This record gives sequence, structure tokens and C-alpha cells, in this order.
Amino acid sequence: MRDEPKVTPEKGLPDVADPRGAQLFDGTFPLPTAVLLRDELEHNLATMAAYCAANGVLLAPHGKTTMSPQIIERQLAAGAWAITVATAWQARTVADMGVRRLVLANCVVDPGSLRLLNDVLARHDDLELYCYADSPAALHALETGIDAGLRGRARVLVELGVAGGRTGLRDDRDALALAARIAGGPLGLAGFSAFEGILRGADLTGTLALVDRLLDRLSGVARTAYADGLIGAGPPPIVTVGGSAYFDRVVERLAPALAGTPFLTVLRSGCYVTHDAGGYEAISPFGALPRAPYRLREALRIWAPVLSRPEPTLALAGLGRRDASTDDGLPVPRMVRDRTGLITQLDGELRVTAVNDQHAYLALPADLPLAVGDVVAFGISHPCTTFDKWRVIPIVDADYTVTELAYTHF
Repeated sequence: MRDEPKVTPEKGLPDVADPRGAQLFDGTFPLPTAVLLRDELEHNLATMAAYCAANGVLLAPHGKTTMSPQIIERQLAAGAWAITVATAWQARTVADMGVRRLVLANCVVDPGSLRLLNDVLARHDDLELYCYADSPAALHALETGIDAGLRGRARVLVELGVAGGRTGLRDDRDALALAARIAGGPLGLAGFSAFEGILRGADLTGTLALVDRLLDRLSGVARTAYADGLIGAGPPPIVTVGGSAYFDRVVERLAPALAGTPFLTVLRSGCYVTHDAGGYEAISPFGALPRAPYRLREALRIWAPVLSRPEPTLALAGLGRRDASTDDGLPVPRMVRDRTGLITQLDGELRVTAVNDQHAYLALPADLPLAVGDVVAFGISHPCTTFDKWRVIPIVDADYTVTELAYTHF
């Protein structure tokens, strides 16, 4: 899969057999084109690896962010302990990329998906799989759906959740009861999990208080399970939580609370690999308001042409929902390249006010010299839902020369 031949022509790429070595502004790229900035990408990989190593936690980055073997390969090379996925189909796809430890951070209950898990476990006899359960019914589906001969490599994490939130047990006594049932059944108890990224308080202080409350529940349940003898022999148990927004709280609060137990702390951050220009830039501990001495950089950009300036304070760019995510904020104009090749950094002069399928509405001062044919570089918010809009994304150097192609498999 890593060396899959490109289907020509691909969206955003020139109609050539191999675009490596081509330059984004050589006149052959049909815009819009998404690009990954190689230096920023490598910086983010190294930054997160260094942070995890310095704090004694493991990283299982969410593969659904990119579903790209070229990027997942880099994450593993940088020390990732596992790759996280959200569906059985993603598990099969990522296992076929060569990944041999997966965290399937979701309940799997339908027969077709369970059959897929059996298939991937059977085809990859060295694959280690962590699954979720948040109810006796979800556990029953795993226990009956996974073939007896494969159960030794499918271990179960009990998921905790919050009232009004997503999946996960709301009551800690129910979580311990489910853990006891797993420990006494055909599948091994692997530990406990949760997701803090959906928590929202009135402000950052309020949100962090909610995050800490969930982390305290997790550590309490894990310690009780250990004291009650529910953790058996086998690989060390894990407690996994920590998306791309509040992983610093996991490091500062959860990991120390598990001291003296065999539990390993595993983060599941995924968007760190490219960071973004919106949601995560605002709330990440390595973003605009850092809570740690690290910074991430935007590594995903989309270049699009100015198609029209029908009014002095309105321009239309060739970028829309087909090209960039808009589920957590609109694209952010970062720079303009005019028809002479001059690149100008932007500081709020252009603002996206709305998007259609293929158009972005740009508000701008009447005296700003933006012309039809100029091209705008957009930062995006929430990269997860931008990667799936592109089958191939060029990785470019500082001069926007293509050095590699990142394929996506959604």
C-alpha cells in the first residue's frame, strides 16, 4: 500500500507519471491543492515524541486522522507504541499497512465488523488488538463474535464516559462490574479508557476541571481493579485517554495517580501530526496559549486561486467543502502569492465568512490589492476531516518542491 501507483490525474496533482520534483507554482498543478509541509511535519513528530519520552507515557496516535501509510510509518519510526483506529474497517486497513499493535477505540457489535476483526487477526498472527466495551451487551458481542482461537490477541478495555457525552459507562460501579466480568471471561482485561476531548466548560479553567474529574475517575477505577485482583498475567495493562486538546492533563494528573500500579498511560492524540489553524491551535497545550514548553506548527495547507472579485470587499476563492474541513471552524487565509510570484504573509486582512461546495467567500478591505489569479494559502481547522477529501497529498519542502506523496486510504 505504501507504494501504491498513483491514479492519473489525481485531484490537485499535475497530469504526469511522477510529480516528485515538481514545484507547486510551476503552472502544472490544478488548484486547489492540499500540501503537507515536510519540515513542520517532522517538527511535530519530534515534538510529541520528545514530550512523551520525557514524561514516561506512551503514544498511540489516532490513525483515522490521516489514514496514510507514509505518515503512520513516520509516527511509528518516531516511537509510537501503537496506532489507534475507530472501526473494524480501519483496523483491517491499518493492519495491512504493517501496524502490529492497534487500539480500536470504539465498541464493535455488528456481525460484519466482528467478522472483519476475525479476518484481520487470522491474517496477521502477530497482531495485538485492544477493543472497547461499555456494556455487558457490547462485551457479549466481542466474546461471541471473535473466534475462540483468536481471543488471546484481542484484549478488552472498559470505557468510561460522562453524562450527556458519547459512549462509555457513566457509573464507576458498573465499570468495575464489567471489568470483573471481562477478567472472568474468555477475553483478557486490558485496562480502562475514556475520551476527554468532548468536555466543555464555561471557559478553559472550567473545562480542565471537568477533564481532571474524568481522569480522577479513571485512576480510581483502575486502582480499585488492581487491588481487587482483576488484572491478571499477560502484557501490562493500560489506561488510555488523551486526544489532541488536553493530553497535558493526562500526563500531569493521571500518570502520577497510577504510580505503584502496573498500568501504563497511553495517549491517543492524532491531530498533533499536522496541528491546525483553528480549534486545536486555540486549545492545544502546544498551541497559541501553550501550557507546556513545546509548540506545534501547522503542517497542512491548501492553496487555492482567487476566482472572482465581484465587489470591492468580497472575493471568491476556489476552495470549498469538497476540499477542506469546516466542521470546527472555517479555513484561515495565511498568505497570498500574486501573479509575479511575490508571497505576502497575512495577518487577518482576509477572512473566510462562508463556504459552498467549491467556493470560499473572502471578506477584505477595499484597498487590499488582491486580484483574480492570485493564489491564497489556507490553514484549516480539524485536519481529520480534510485528509479524507484527498486521495494523495504532496509532501513539500520549504520551496514547495514535492519530495514525496502521502496516500490516504479512507
